[in-house]
Amino acid sequence: MKDDWQRPTRLYVLIGTFLYTDLTFATGLQRWMITFVAVKWYTNTLIIKVKTMSITHKRFIRHILYLSLCVVVASCNSNAKDELAHHHHHNGHECEGHEGHEECEEHEHEGHNHGEGDEIILHPEQAKRFGVKVAEVRPGTFSNIVKVSGRVLPSPQSASIISAPTAGIVYFNSKAVVGQAISVGTSIATVRASAVTGGDPNAAARVAVEAARKEVERLEPLHRRGVVSTAEYNRAVAVYQSAKASYSPAAASGSARATASGIITAILAEQGQFVDAGAPLASVTANTRLTLRADVPQKLYGAVTSVTNARFRPSYMSESLDIKELGGVRNSSTEAVSSTPGYIPIYFSFNNNGSIVPGSIVEVYLEGQLRANVITVPVSALSEQQGDYFVYIQLDEEGYRKVPVTIGQSDGVRTEILSGLHSGDKVVVEGTTTVRLAEKSGVVPEGHSHSH
Repeated sequence: MKDDWQRPTRLYVLIGTFLYTDLTFATGLQRWMITFVAVKWYTNTLIIKVKTMSITHKRFIRHILYLSLCVVVASCNSNAKDELAHHHHHNGHECEGHEGHEECEEHEHEGHNHGEGDEIILHPEQAKRFGVKVAEVRPGTFSNIVKVSGRVLPSPQSASIISAPTAGIVYFNSKAVVGQAISVGTSIATVRASAVTGGDPNAAARVAVEAARKEVERLEPLHRRGVVSTAEYNRAVAVYQSAKASYSPAAASGSARATASGIITAILAEQGQFVDAGAPLASVTANTRLTLRADVPQKLYGAVTSVTNARFRPSYMSESLDIKELGGVRNSSTEAVSSTPGYIPIYFSFNNNGSIVPGSIVEVYLEGQLRANVITVPVSALSEQQGDYFVYIQLDEEGYRKVPVTIGQSDGVRTEILSGLHSGDKVVVEGTTTVRLAEKSGVVPEGHSHSH
């Protein structure tokens, strides 16, 4: 009995599958089978629950439901065909006048590829508000640049030593601190000879001066009356002058004072230490004149023979400084001896503008022979992305484009462009971050065309 109703059921399955999968076989078959199983299960469950219905009636109802299912699925498939046909017809109108599907795709996507090289839109008001500035590229002269490392050193002319005025024990005061700015005559320590066994030499000298002075004062009226000879009087005066020379009021005070204004860079004695007269107690640097040492690898010897100027940039500065603008000159030749094997030191002396700290490690850009017809841009115009460099050029009042470039030498202020730019191009030199953000947003104002 079971086979009696399964045979027509299989026929309905074949009919429904054929009608449903006319357009797309795999998807249609899957959808048909899922629907069929669900309806069959529901129908069997419903019919079984009806106890009073005869077997013949149940079979008849099953066949009617299965056939209805085939008709419904077929009609759905027909609607899908019509919709797809309508979609192709619509696309056919859009591509009308183009040869081939490939040309149609190119037409649909023309002007909407926001990849590299496409126009970037930034309204003039926004550009002005965020400080976007452009400059026209013109070939000019540019020096051969050798980039090396270096160090800023204090100049000997601006360094001084505070010495002990006498032998004795050193007692530093609160001014004796490394980094402390002091002026001429500032006392940083007191040297006391009285604390040393054997007495204070200056105290003995002071007594000798007093004794010699009194002797001269005693003989002076006697010499005027002729009681004392001139020779005897002159000997007394000589003894007095010699005693005065041996005695130093400054040494007697024991105060160690600065002989020049500057900054204390080192303390050269310990608190409570015994020092001899003239021993160094502290070093002071005025920092008004500094020295730049550039360490050039020996393989670049030939490139630095013509170097007359340099720029340098400490790590705490964003811009480089010009030696000539700081009143500097080159001090040494390339034959200078280096303490570092494999390097040739080149020295420059210059005036400190107050922003340079002695001892700083710096990047040095040695400037050699000038070259003509070189295209350069400010360092601020360059954008670096994964090792590649780009600039942004202005196309019109509100249009910009990112252009890849090949860079050459740099002096820390401008960078040589080997390829990618031409004379007359207008390059964004300030506000490149703003243009980059506009590029990332990809927003094109309504009504704006990419074709100009």
